Amino acid sequence: MPLATAAAYDCRTMTLRVRSPLAEINTPPEGKRIRRLETVTGTRVGLLWSQHASSEKFWPVFERVVEATLHPSQVRRLYKDSTWNVATPEQVADLARQVDYVFVGVGG
Repeated sequence: MPLATAAAYDCRTMTLRVRSPLAEINTPPEGKRIRRLETVTGTRVGLLWSQHASSEKFWPVFERVVEATLHPSQVRRLYKDSTWNVATPEQVADLARQVDYVFVGVGG
């Protein structure tokens, strides 16, 4: 098979855009410890779930176990709209203001 030569190609131009394989997503907010809880029983719990397909059966059962075992005074849920992107800083801050601790379910 002969090698390709410049004459074998059309002289039109083409633009190729190379993107980072790491994607362009939001970065999670900086974490900080506010205070240590002596007990979680009877306190306000947050449940942050990515809704990943691999956890669709597990997470609802987990939530029921948390409620039945820890008897939280309040339960706040934040279910992400997309498994690919992080919860927004505003969503995380709002949840943090309403609870004493959070369980995070990421799936996979």
